[in-house]
Amino acid sequence: MEYATDITRKSIHLMMGRSIGLARRRRQVVILLFEGFSLIHMGRLAETFSLANRLRDPENAVHNYYELQLLSASGGAIRSSSGVLIWTDAVDAHYAKDVHALFALGGATALPAANDERLLSWLRNTYPHAQVVQGIGGGHGALEMAGLEPKVVAPTEMAGPSMPPGTLSATRTAGMDADAGVALTSALSVVKRDCGYETASQVAHDLLPATPKQFTQSVFDSREARASDLIRSSAHHLRVNSENRVSIAEAAQAVAMSERNFLRRFKQEIGVTPTEFVLRVRLEKACHMLVDTDLPADKIARRTGLGSGDRLAKLFRQHLSISPTEYRTIERNRLADNESSQPDVVRRMRRPAS
Repeated sequence: MEYATDITRKSIHLMMGRSIGLARRRRQVVILLFEGFSLIHMGRLAETFSLANRLRDPENAVHNYYELQLLSASGGAIRSSSGVLIWTDAVDAHYAKDVHALFALGGATALPAANDERLLSWLRNTYPHAQVVQGIGGGHGALEMAGLEPKVVAPTEMAGPSMPPGTLSATRTAGMDADAGVALTSALSVVKRDCGYETASQVAHDLLPATPKQFTQSVFDSREARASDLIRSSAHHLRVNSENRVSIAEAAQAVAMSERNFLRRFKQEIGVTPTEFVLRVRLEKACHMLVDTDLPADKIARRTGLGSGDRLAKLFRQHLSISPTEYRTIERNRLADNESSQPDVVRRMRRPAS
């Protein structure tokens, strides 16, 4: 009986050790809310770490690497700028030393009470432990009241490629103000340092609507370059024939794989499914044709395999948050601005001979 009890004790200790180890491996991300905060900003920050969790360990939806906490000064319901109430815990319900990243969000005019010493003390205690501390609107004001400066990932900790190119410009395209853009870029930098460049880049790609210039540059080039010969060959074939009907079964057969294995390998090495890959390629081609030709949207849609002008418009709204016509105007204006900013001798060199 004593032997059985001893085994039980050892089992409990072992399970407790595993639980403690799991808790230590988790990274606690705190979004501190004040009245009038933006639901959009909160949602983008939350989705950044949610996407990172899914990309880091797609098979394990229970034990997340990042654990998100919504807090406020006193806890309870906090009203967003759109009137939606979000339930929060009080700041003093969480140990300051456990916070990995802190984002304080509030309305532009709704500042926290300057005499809320409990909140200010918690912020000061949290600051040394958090890797990133950023504020948006009234949240930025709360940091100032506590005598704190925004805190970003140290450059020495950001080995490898810089944070996804154009991330900050993409946040501006998404209608975010400067504070929100910096906060989101900081969140992506945390993901990059913790989970690697590929994960952070994929999160940025999934989260942010592409700017026109970004979108016309294939986001899959780096992944294709590192893919196996078979998958790289398949991606090239899909790209070249993207305007035609795509058959996953035929694509798998061409590289001598089962359809299931092909789908798994392609997603693993390229980052998206073959169907998603072809859609992106078609949209890239449509972007080029909108800028380089005067063809109407219907013809461009048919020539790129996107079917109709209505579908093209829907996809542009979904992926770029603008219409094809708006895209054409924006890109042509951008090119014209770039051309006019060049020295006169350069402009003359680029003009076709008459």
